[in-house]
Parts: sequence; structure tokens; C-alpha cells
Amino acid sequence: MSYDERRVDVAEAVWRVIIREGLGRTSMRAIAQELGASTGTLTHHFRDKEELTLFAIDRLFKNVFADMKASAQGQQGIDRLEQMIMSVLPMSPRGLSGWQIWVAFLGYAIGRDRLIQEHQKRYAMLRQIIVQELVELQAARVIRDGLDLTLEANALIALVDGIGTGVVINPEQFDPEQQRYLVRRHIQTLVAESSARANKP
Repeated sequence: MSYDERRVDVAEAVWRVIIREGLGRTSMRAIAQELGASTGTLTHHFRDKEELTLFAIDRLFKNVFADMKASAQGQQGIDRLEQMIMSVLPMSPRGLSGWQIWVAFLGYAIGRDRLIQEHQKRYAMLRQIIVQELVELQAARVIRDGLDLTLEANALIALVDGIGTGVVINPEQFDPEQQRYLVRRHIQTLVAESSARANKP
């Protein structure tokens, strides 16, 4: 197994321990036990828990961005935006696990400046992706002129955050169909009147 492959294995072990124990109780020793390895093996790859946590979160977001890209394949217009947003939601066990890790990270990051900065950086990346989609939709006159696209991207992120956090706290709160409905309902508020008329049966 290569060095990079071993680091990925470690990240996946971190995810499992976080989901089971919470990030506050996730220690280098607990991760080593999850891997069936020594703490020395971990410190060979990562200096400390913070570096290990950041790597695990980075892997998580790489998966999120890959899912968004895959969901956009073959899609156009407003359907493309909807599918990209929905790909981030906890509609599957894998999606729920990702949200459990992310919510744990948010709580752990409070009071830790470096982790807060990493948190902000990942939201900025997500915002940039969504703004670009909105720019293209506006240029194609699919969504209304005059919208503050950064604000609208933030609103979509806030909607996703609310749903994702809600499902982590109460898994029965929003089933997948309700999640889809909420996303579609919000996105329809952005649609240009001419585009909305064209889509009516």
C-alpha cells in the first residue's frame, strides 16, 4: 500500500471514529485502534490530531465536490443546478455519514482559529461553484436579472445546511422527497418569468 493510500485509509478510520464517538473524543489512540495499528504509525503520516482532522475533512469535501460534478453530467439549465444541490444533501446513508462528520467538525472548530479558517475556505469553494452555475443560468435568461448571485448562493448553502443539520439531529425530520421539494421550491423563486411560462404544461 502506498503512502497516499495509507493516508486515505487513515481518513476513513477518522470518519468512523467521529461518527461513533464525536470529534471531541476522537483521539490518535482511538484512531490507531480503529486501524489496528500503533499511534506511531499515525504520527508517521500526521503530526497531530488537528492535522489528521483537517486531512479527513479535506477528503470529505473532495467527495462532495466529486459528487456535485458527477450529478451535473448530462444535465442542463435549472435541472443541473437542482441536481448539484441535491447531491450534497443527506439522502443516503453515505450522505448522512458525511453530514455527521461535518457537523462534528463545526462544533470542534469553535475557538480554534485554524479550523475556523478551513471551515470558511470550504464554504468559499462551495459558494464559488454555485455562483458560477447561477452566472451561467442568468446569462441564458433562465433565472431573473438583477439577482445578487452571491447572496442567492449563500441562501442555497444556508438551505442545505439547515436540512443537513436537521437530518443529523433528527433523521426522521426530512425524508429524501421532502429534501427535494424544499430545494426545488427555493430554486423556483429564482426562475425568470419567461422561463417559468415556457416550462408550464
